[in-house]
This record gives sequence, structure tokens and C-alpha cells, in this order.
Amino acid sequence: FENYYLHDGYARDNILYGSAIYNGVLSIIDVSVKSNPQIIGTIQTPNQFTHNAWLSDDDKTIFTTDEVTNGYIAAYDISDLANISELDKIRMNPATGTIPHNVHVRDEFLVSSYYTNGVQVVDAEYPDLLVEVGNYDTSPLFTGNGFNGAWGVYPYLPSGNIVVSDME
Repeated sequence: FENYYLHDGYARDNILYGSAIYNGVLSIIDVSVKSNPQIIGTIQTPNQFTHNAWLSDDDKTIFTTDEVTNGYIAAYDISDLANISELDKIRMNPATGTIPHNVHVRDEFLVSSYYTNGVQVVDAEYPDLLVEVGNYDTSPLFTGNGFNGAWGVYPYLPSGNIVVSDME
């Protein structure tokens, strides 16, 4: 894909959901012909610094992060790629200036790492009404908009446990 830089990508069924961090867009790309990827939809993310994206189990909703101070995790209806629409967006502790890193979908929940605030769990059963249902600060000594603390989160263990990687 040579149209622009994709910082991160999520692929399912010959569709690539590319996070074009410097363009501030989520690009949906048909990659069935590997030598000729075709953009089939794009949408600008709330803070225009699209870091990652993760698809819902039913393929109807995509969730993105913007890796900037007070960045959002946003939900988009992608059931009609000619009419992608933002459904809702959420931030963790917006007064603190924290930065989201990655979002993952586990069943009907979003599990996200935030640098200085740790992990956030959001109920996304209704993606047009995102509700935080839990969080855990892995790095309570760090606050604000720095790049300390939680780097990644993995919510796919058979036990249901969540693993968090913290830079400190």
C-alpha cells in the first residue's frame, strides 16, 4: 500500500483497516488483490491522529484510538462503507491529559491501554453508547500526557484475565 503511511493495521477477510496516523484517518482497504490494494472507505478520527483500530465480532463496527493528549476511542458504523458514521467516542479521565494507545475488542467490551492511566474497560454492546465499566492504573506515580505506564494490553486469555505491559 503506497498511498500514505499506515501506522497500524487490522485485517479480516481481505479487508485491511489501516490507521493512517499522520493523515488522521481510518482507511478501509480491499486487499483481495495483494498487488493492487483499493481504498473502499475512509473516515477522519476525532483527534486526527489515528493510531490503531479493532473490528467488532459482527464486522459492523470499528473502534479507533487517537494517540494524543486527551485522545478519544471512537466507534464507527461501517455496515455501509459508502456512508461510514461516527457512533460515539469516549476518553479516560479527560482532565488528566492521558493518551490512549491501543484498543482491542473482547466480546462486547473494549479493552484499551492508556499510557499514564493504565487499562480501561468499556461496555460496547451498544456502540452508540460507550460506557466505562472498569479501569486499573498500572502506574500511579505517573500522571498527565507523558509516554509512561501502560504500553499494551492483551484481553484474549482463555481464563478471562487481562495482561498489561507497563513500561516501568
